[in-house]
Amino acid sequence: MKAKRSRVSRRAFLRGAGTIGVALPFLEGLPERSAWAQTENPVFGLFICTANGVVQQWGSEPERFWPTELGPLTKSSMEAFASERCTGILADYADKLLIVRGVNYPAPPSGCGHAQGLVQCLTGRGSTGAAQHATSTGPSADTVIAEAVNPPAVEPLTLYSGMKGGYIDEKLSFRAAGQVRAAEGNPYNVYQRLVGLLDPDTGAPSGMAERLALRRKSVNDLVREELSDLLARPQLSKADRDCLDLHFTTIRDIEVTMGEMGATCTGSLLNMEAIQAMNSGNAFRQNGVIEEVAKLQMELVALTFACNQNRVATLQIGDGTDGTRYTVNGQTVERFHWVSHRIQSDGTEGAAIPQALEWHAAIDRIRMNTFKHLLDKWSEYSTAQGSLLDNAFAMWTSHVATGPPHGFNNLPIIIAGSAGGYLKQGHYVDAGGAPNTRLLNTLIAAMGGSPGALVP
Repeated sequence: MKAKRSRVSRRAFLRGAGTIGVALPFLEGLPERSAWAQTENPVFGLFICTANGVVQQWGSEPERFWPTELGPLTKSSMEAFASERCTGILADYADKLLIVRGVNYPAPPSGCGHAQGLVQCLTGRGSTGAAQHATSTGPSADTVIAEAVNPPAVEPLTLYSGMKGGYIDEKLSFRAAGQVRAAEGNPYNVYQRLVGLLDPDTGAPSGMAERLALRRKSVNDLVREELSDLLARPQLSKADRDCLDLHFTTIRDIEVTMGEMGATCTGSLLNMEAIQAMNSGNAFRQNGVIEEVAKLQMELVALTFACNQNRVATLQIGDGTDGTRYTVNGQTVERFHWVSHRIQSDGTEGAAIPQALEWHAAIDRIRMNTFKHLLDKWSEYSTAQGSLLDNAFAMWTSHVATGPPHGFNNLPIIIAGSAGGYLKQGHYVDAGGAPNTRLLNTLIAAMGGSPGALVP
């Protein structure tokens, strides 16, 4: 029986090779962090923040969001209320869900609550600045997680879906107090960066396109010349030469291993036709495509996690006063922010929109189907420890709780996935008015960060 050869990671290879770095195509050969180490059990986290709240019981408005009773969630119990309450759409994943009511922002709104809500969503602390100029007083949870579990200088993957109207754009991910992180709204650009077509810092072509065109050829063929030049260097030690030889002779074994990872690190589950279509002008910013762009961004997050290229991501869906015009029952309805106010206005006065409540409830269902798309995709991707859904969490929320009042209490929160067994699943619980800081600290701890990292 042949002795099994040890495998070398890209990092070990480059360390042994000295200062020369060989550019290898994404998803092939020796990705530095995409092959799973036998002792590694990475956990991944995605924070999703939508706009304008949900239809939940407020004044005379009926409940259209929360499950009917606290306690265990089952597929049958969720199917029973699915026609009236949008969370029932997730019935197939009842045993993977933690639905949490009774969570509030630590600071109440003053003036325009949209920017303040976005700022508090992942920082778990009050904002500073007035109206649309509100900004953070500390880092967001994704930054804390990235600093704890990502390699140095690898920031969270920060994504966006929506038109960016200019009044309140991205205000979800913060490096530090007042330092918002720009979010990429074009899925095509995200994909290009993932596969190395663009330099991640400048956005300019990186020269990888030509190599990617040769992806069917052995990586040995792509790097043979570089390896030969490197082996000819007299300053290489015997250990360095042995390392290079190990790389040269085992790379095909690694390719086979990667192939055996099933749907772990492959672009085969991406909707490439739709991603490529987003590269036409400003297609990704057109009114009405917000949910389709969100789905593509979710697919790209799944690929990023499955390839272990980043451990944490954020997705903001809609700007602070999301003006998307959704299609409900074949009809293009009023801009979403007006619908959420129930009047034809971004303020407090305007003509009533008689169908606003039903339209908002229908939009909630559309958004919940988008979230289900993520769960479907995460179930298809596998890791060395099981499905991606079992080794990650996705938190879905909105930057305000309800429609008309745009309140900050009883935020709609759904967490899917157990983060490798850390989080409780299959339950609907009441947090009793706890600040979202406590929830964020729990999620940070699930990812391996300090459980008290955020202070309200």
